Amino acid sequence: MEKTKALPESIQKIISRVKHLEIRARKLIKDQLTSQYHSVFKGKGIEFSDVREYSYGDDVRDIDWNVTARMREPYIKQFVEERQLTVYFVVDISSSTFYGKKISKRQIMAEIAAFLGFIAYYNQDKVGLVLHTTEIELFLPAKHNYSQLLRIIRDIWYYSPRFRGTSLAHAFEQVASLVKKPSILFLLSDFLDGEYDRALSRLCDRHEVIPLVVHDESEQHAFSPLIVPWNRTFPPLASLEDIETLQKKTVLLGKTSTYEQYRRFYTSVFRRFGLDFVELASNTNYFQSVEKLLAQMTRARHHLQH
Repeated sequence: MEKTKALPESIQKIISRVKHLEIRARKLIKDQLTSQYHSVFKGKGIEFSDVREYSYGDDVRDIDWNVTARMREPYIKQFVEERQLTVYFVVDISSSTFYGKKISKRQIMAEIAAFLGFIAYYNQDKVGLVLHTTEIELFLPAKHNYSQLLRIIRDIWYYSPRFRGTSLAHAFEQVASLVKKPSILFLLSDFLDGEYDRALSRLCDRHEVIPLVVHDESEQHAFSPLIVPWNRTFPPLASLEDIETLQKKTVLLGKTSTYEQYRRFYTSVFRRFGLDFVELASNTNYFQSVEKLLAQMTRARHHLQH
């Protein structure tokens, strides 16, 4: 662990809140993930190491033409597997993420990011952050740095956004422009938005994308037909205030709950792109859910390799 001096009070508060997550992450690495962690992800790259003389059977596409011209003999580029991964937390901090009956969705996101961030840090990986609403609110390029990890956790928890709304499509487009190197992107959001599938597809082309859907248990039954009597002649209406736009609207309540409509959309999109994802509810052990996701991904990768 890197030594820090005179840490700000906000950082000290974060350390006290997430210390148990750091211990849990280190224990998980020691017990299970020491040899498996990097095999979870497809995002491993290769980096240039050296050149050597061409041998019969080498792939001609690996010839280093500059060295070949200089030496007047064919030389091949050699590569080594890049063990250090780059991890980004892409976090939705729009106003809907402040909601929660017992614990806000944003606090859950901060705790999950802390847990995964500690796993990445103790595996020598670089960690970065993107906070977004309708715009990119904050971008921290990835580093392997303990102080930055604490700042990432603090900012997810406390950063005050300039905008209230959500635009996942715009955020994903901006992330595609900001993050050039192939990385692992954990998308933390309640995904209460639509029409972001094209932008998400662009992210998936270059990065390994893992959506972590965070919601409050009460949202699952919001405006459910089970609690609102349905009348075929006069279907029920409700007057609602949008937490992000603060606009009041009168809406027609369908036979499917509002939350379930969003859920059908994001699950269909994730499955279409073949993404590993997990839904994290406030009334569940969401750390255990994340651990299960990593274990499932490890087994799936191991099966494909054999």
